[in-house]
Amino acid sequence: MRKAKIVGTLGPSSSDVATIKKLIKAGLNVARVNMSHGTHEDHKKLIANIREASKSVGQEVAILADLQGPKIRVDKLHEDLELKKDEIWAIGAAKVREDYKKYDNFIPTLYEKLVQDCHDGARILFDDGLIAAEALEKDGEVYKIKILVGGILKSNKGINLPDCQVSAPAMTEKDRKDLFFALKHDVDYVALSFVRTKEDIKELKCLLHDLKMNIPVVAKIEKPQAVENLSEIMDVADVIMIARGDLGVEVGNHLVPSIQKKITKECNARGIPVITATQMLESMIHNPTPTRAEASDVANAIWDGTDAVMLSGETASGKYPVESVKMMSKIVADAEKSPNKRPNIKDIDLSNVNSALSVAASLVAEKVHAKRIISMTQSGHSCLKLSRFRPSTTVLGITNNLQTVRRICLYWGVVPFYLVEYDEDSPILKEQILDMVRESVHLKKGDKVVIARGDGTFFAGGMANSLQVETIKKAPKVVGGSDTIESFSDGKKTIKLDTHICASCQNCISICPHDIWAVKKNKIGSTYIVEANIKNCAVDFECVRVCPTGAIEIIPEGD
Repeated sequence: MRKAKIVGTLGPSSSDVATIKKLIKAGLNVARVNMSHGTHEDHKKLIANIREASKSVGQEVAILADLQGPKIRVDKLHEDLELKKDEIWAIGAAKVREDYKKYDNFIPTLYEKLVQDCHDGARILFDDGLIAAEALEKDGEVYKIKILVGGILKSNKGINLPDCQVSAPAMTEKDRKDLFFALKHDVDYVALSFVRTKEDIKELKCLLHDLKMNIPVVAKIEKPQAVENLSEIMDVADVIMIARGDLGVEVGNHLVPSIQKKITKECNARGIPVITATQMLESMIHNPTPTRAEASDVANAIWDGTDAVMLSGETASGKYPVESVKMMSKIVADAEKSPNKRPNIKDIDLSNVNSALSVAASLVAEKVHAKRIISMTQSGHSCLKLSRFRPSTTVLGITNNLQTVRRICLYWGVVPFYLVEYDEDSPILKEQILDMVRESVHLKKGDKVVIARGDGTFFAGGMANSLQVETIKKAPKVVGGSDTIESFSDGKKTIKLDTHICASCQNCISICPHDIWAVKKNKIGSTYIVEANIKNCAVDFECVRVCPTGAIEIIPEGD
C-alpha cells in the first residue's frame, strides 16, 4: 500500500464531480484549491463538488486552500507585449501610466511598491524567469529597465525580484478575504505563500487563534529568505511545502535540488510533514506519459523522505488529470519498494508518552508481523507521531472526528478510518472496532494487529496511552485449502495444523512439554509439527485450548 500521499490542484480540467471521483479513485489524497485564480463563487462550487465526490466514492480527502500571498503580477494588458533583448522599457504601477506617456514601452504592475523596493542593478524576472531584465535607474514613480532575455509577456504573469527585499506583507488584504472564505467552507489546511520569516506564519496563526479555528498551516518555501530562516519557520509551521517553481526563479534552478534535499532532511528530523511541489510531471499537461527524468524526480523525492508529492497544472489544467494521478501513484508505489532508512530511536524525541508509545507500536508491529497498526485517536496527533517514525506497517487512524479523518489524509503511511456507528460506553467497543476493521481491510483469522490508543475523551475508562497486540479470531469467509494443512498420524491420533490461519503466536510451543511443536528457522514466527515427536503427545488438548485461532486439531483414533 502506498505510504506517501498525493496532493492534486483542481482547476478547469478537474472541477466537476465526475472527474474528482475518478481522481480520488486513482489515488488523490489532498485536493488543493488555488486561491490565486478564480472567484469565491468558483471556489465555493469546487469545494462542494469535492465533498460530494468524496461522499459518493466513500473516501474522504483533505482540502488545502492555498493563499496567493504577496505575488507580484503584471496588470491586465490590452494586448501581449513583445520584449526584445537590449530594449529599454519602463515598469511601474498601472495607475501612473498616464503620467509617463513619454515611455512607449511600459509594463504596468499590480504591485504599487515595486519601484520603491527595487534598486539599480537588480534583476527583474517575468513569467517564472522566462523573461529577464535589469533595473537601470529610477525615474520618479517608474523604473527604467533593460531587457536581458526577451519574450512575449501576457497579462497577470508573475514578476520576481530575487535581489530585492520586498516590503509587501506576507498576508495581503486579498489573502484575509480568501482565508475567511476558506474557513467558512471548512477547509482542512491553509497554505501561506512567499513566507520569509516565522513572523509571517505567526501572524496567520494568531488570526486563526482569535477566530478559534484550529487549522494546520502550510509554510510554502519559495523565497531565499525562507531558506535562510528555515529552522525558525519550522518552529511555528505545521507543514512545509517546497514550492520549487518560484524558488527556482528566485535562487536559480541549479540550487533547487540541494535545497530540496536539505529541507526534506530537516523536516524528517523534526517530524514535520513536507510536501514536494511544482513540475513533478509537467509534461503530462500535454502528454499521456511523463518523461523518464520526471519519473526519476518523483522517485528521488520519495527516497529523500518527502511525505507527499504534488501535482499542479497536470491536474488543474492539463489534458490528462486522472492519468497524472495514476502515474504518480505508480511511481511512488514502486519507489517505496526500496524504502528510505528511517530515523534511529536515539535521534527521536521521546520526551512525551505519546511519542514513546508511537515508536513502541511501530517496533512491536514489525516484530509480531502485524497486518495493521490501529491508532485510535481523537485529534490525529497520535497518527502524526506514528508517521514520523516511518513504520513499515500500514497505520489505520481510527477516529470519531470527521475533521481529524480529513487531516490524516496528508499523513505519511496513515489511512483514515471514520468511526460513525458505535457505542462509546460499550464494554466490547474494542471487539466492535476490530470487526469493522476486519471487514474493511479483509483481515483473516489469525492476522495480528497492534492497537495503540492515544488520548482524548474518546478513551475514557483508563485506556488512554496504551498498547495491545490482538489476533483476529473470527473465522474468515474462505478458509485455507488442503495445501495449507499439515497433518501427521502415529496410528493412535492425528494432529493437524492449518498454517493458513495459524497466528504464529507460539502458545502451543510454550504450553507443550513434549516438543510436538517448533519454529521454522527460515521464517521467524512460523510454527510447524515435529513429526518425530507426535508419539509423545498426551492428547490433553492443552495446545488446542491455548490456540487463539483454532488452527490446531487433535483427533484420537476411532473419533
